[in-house]
Amino acid sequence: MFNEEERKYFLSKLIDFLKIPSVSATGEGIREASSWLKEFMKELGIKSEIVETNGHPVIYGEINNGGNKTLLVYNHYDVQPVDPLNEWKYPPFSATIDGDYIYARGASDNKGTLMARLLALTKYKGNLNFKFVIEGEEEIGSIHLPEFVEKNKEKLNADGVIMEGAGLDSKGRPMIVLGVKGLVYVEIIVKTGERDVHSSNAPVIYNPVWELIKILNSIYDGEKVKLRGFYDNIEKLPLETERLLESYDLDIETFKKSLGAYELKYKDKESVVYSLFTEPTCNIDGIVARYIGEGSKTIVPSIAKVKIDFRLVPNQDPVKIYNLLVDHLNHFKNVKIINHGLEKPVRTSPNTKIVKAMVSSAIKVYQTDPVILPNSAGTQPMGVFYDLGIREIVSAIGVGTPSSNAHAPNENIKIENFYKAIQHSLEFYKEYEKE
Repeated sequence: MFNEEERKYFLSKLIDFLKIPSVSATGEGIREASSWLKEFMKELGIKSEIVETNGHPVIYGEINNGGNKTLLVYNHYDVQPVDPLNEWKYPPFSATIDGDYIYARGASDNKGTLMARLLALTKYKGNLNFKFVIEGEEEIGSIHLPEFVEKNKEKLNADGVIMEGAGLDSKGRPMIVLGVKGLVYVEIIVKTGERDVHSSNAPVIYNPVWELIKILNSIYDGEKVKLRGFYDNIEKLPLETERLLESYDLDIETFKKSLGAYELKYKDKESVVYSLFTEPTCNIDGIVARYIGEGSKTIVPSIAKVKIDFRLVPNQDPVKIYNLLVDHLNHFKNVKIINHGLEKPVRTSPNTKIVKAMVSSAIKVYQTDPVILPNSAGTQPMGVFYDLGIREIVSAIGVGTPSSNAHAPNENIKIENFYKAIQHSLEFYKEYEKE
C-alpha cells in the first residue's frame, strides 16, 4: 500500500496535528490549530485561507486540476473537551502510541479522518478538482457554518460532497452513510417568580416544575409527538431505502450492550432498525429545577428549564417544526423558548455517481462489501450543502470504530486504519473522477 518512508511521514503529520488542542467549547488551541492546518494545506499544494466568522474560523482551500468534476470535502478541526481528565491513560494531547494504537483527543473524531483525506493528495495524480471546507465549530453545533456557506455559495459550487467519515463497524467493515436526520434543538424555560420561596406557599403560587411537566406531556406522550402538523409531509420510504435497511446487519444484544442500556423499546431487529433510521423523535436532554442537594430544603422553585432535541426525517422542515413548537407554547404562561440549532434532514440516492465510486473504492481497499445506510440516526450539517443544490452527499472514509471512544476518555484509533483511510481516500478520488 505505502512504503515505510511514506508511512512514517503520514504518522508524523497526524501526531503533530493531534498534539495541538482545538477545543471549540472553550476555544483552547483553536487559533494555533487553524493556523497549522492552513500552512500544512499549503505544503500539499492547496490554495488555502483562514476565513473569519463570528465564532471560530473556517479554513477554505482549493485545488484546480483542470478537470470537469469538482469534489467538496467537508471536515472539522475542532474536538470535544477532555473531561474527565483523570480517566485518561495518557495526556489527551500527547498523541501517545501504545502498540498498534494512538491515543489522543480528536484521533477518531475528526483529525484522523481529516488528515487521511489530505495526505491522500500526496499520491493523487488525476484531474479531479477539490474544494475544502474545514470548520472549527462542529462539536458545538456548527453555529456559523450556514452563514459561511451562504456568503460563499458561488465559490462552493461542486458536483459532490464527502462529509466527515462514518468510520468502520465492529467487524471492521467500512461504513457509507447516505444522509442524516434533521434537528430542532431548543431550551424551554418556565419562570413563575423572582425568587424561590418557602414551600408553605405552595397552595397559592404556581410551581414552574409542575408547569413544565404539563408542557412536556402536551408535546410528547411517550410514543408520538403531539404537535399539530409534526408528521405532515414525511417522505414515504423509497424502495431502495427499504432494501438497504433490510440488509443492515445488526445484532440486537450486541447493540444493546454497546449502549449500556438495560432494555430496548423493541425486541426484533426490523423495529429497531426502522425506528433508528426512519422515525422522527422527541428527546429530553436534561432538566434543571432548583434543589436536588443532600438533605431537605422545602421550597417552591421560581424557575425550571429543559433542553429538548427533535430528530427529523426527509421532508420535515426544521423551521416549520420549530414554529409549530413556538405556537404550541403560546398557550402556556411564563414560558420562554431558546433556539439552539436547526438542521435539515438529507438523504442521497444509492444510485448516484458519488455512492458508486465510494462503494467500489471501499471494496478495493478493504476487500469486503461496505455497510451502506440510507442515513445516520444522528445529525451532521449536510443540509447546508444540500441547500446549494448539491444532491450527491455522503459520509464515509472514517478512521474510527465503535471502540475508538470518540467524545470519551482514551479516544484512540488503530494506526493501520489510518493508513487504510488514506488509501481509501486516494482510491475514491480516482474512482469518482472516472464516474
